[in-house]
Amino acid sequence: MTTQDWREQVEELLKRAARLRHGEAKVMALEEAARLADTHGDLDLAFEVRDDLIDAATFGGFPDKALVAFAWCRGQAKKNPERFESDLLLWKQKWVVGRLDDFPHISRKQIQEALDDIEQTYARVDAGKRSVLKLRYQTARDMGDEATAQQFWDQWISAPRDHLTDCLACDLDDEIDHHIDRGEYKKALEKAQPILEGRSSCAEIPHLTYGSLLYPLLKLERLEEARDYHLRGYPMISRNRDFLATVGEHLEFLALTDNLSRGLTLFEKHLGWAMDHASWRDRFSFHAAASFLLSRLVAEGRDTVSLQLPKAFALHQRQSTYAVRELHGWVETQAQEIAARFDTRNDTDRFQKLLERTRGLSRDVHPFPIDVPQG
Repeated sequence: MTTQDWREQVEELLKRAARLRHGEAKVMALEEAARLADTHGDLDLAFEVRDDLIDAATFGGFPDKALVAFAWCRGQAKKNPERFESDLLLWKQKWVVGRLDDFPHISRKQIQEALDDIEQTYARVDAGKRSVLKLRYQTARDMGDEATAQQFWDQWISAPRDHLTDCLACDLDDEIDHHIDRGEYKKALEKAQPILEGRSSCAEIPHLTYGSLLYPLLKLERLEEARDYHLRGYPMISRNRDFLATVGEHLEFLALTDNLSRGLTLFEKHLGWAMDHASWRDRFSFHAAASFLLSRLVAEGRDTVSLQLPKAFALHQRQSTYAVRELHGWVETQAQEIAARFDTRNDTDRFQKLLERTRGLSRDVHPFPIDVPQG
């Protein structure tokens, strides 16, 4: 292959990636472009392509690939500081560090070292203090260290903003999650108004917000609003595996409102994502919700369901007929095993408590039709 040939191929891959929405095809195109640049020893092009790959993998549901690409770029920037502008990676370092606790095989020590590293990196440019406090708060919360989480929450929400601070919509959405965690549903809804009214948004908001508010709205008996946010929100996330955990929230809502057939449709469509998603936390969220859905079917006396599930699925049936109890047992086991891995790593019972919450959801069931007759 001549120099012109492979460069043209990289250029075509980059053009294709630019046309694609975030997802597997985009990530694969950029990975191939990076491979060609590596093969032909073009370090500058390899850096440029991986810089794009970090974005595509982060927002396309491949946080592991984003981590690898970021580590490569940062390594090159450290080795060749005159050649590569390390400041370009500052924003993306937040994305990568913020997802480290999604992987139970990454130790608490490694995560703390990464948090210390980003704090030191940001201090060198005299910015990003608010962002680091938020990362420390979220990590402590995700791990179930409630006292530490509260400590960093208090510092985060009062810290001044700067050019490395997350956008207003993202910060607001994270504040909403904090209040939902604490059962402060009315406060969460009040804070969500700028997002729900379209005055505050970004690439992932209101996509995430619509999902997270479904349970609070159900608890507040504002079911018409919840239905509207499900109907509006699910299409926004249904084609991007980055939103697997939010799919789980929609799945849970459908089970809570007795829209079980509709819930099975979501389970059928997204099980493949949950089987191989790099984020074990997102897998957990989906499997826990699916376990609740299938437990509802068991409770109703449903013996079998007809579903087109991936061939790689452990219980795959060529005839597409599945025993509900077996399906339920499988997803319940997945959720339990993932919870155990996280709780062992975190040295808390955070994920066991999340499972217990899911198992108690049957008392919150409130039948409410999703499909509204047109008239």
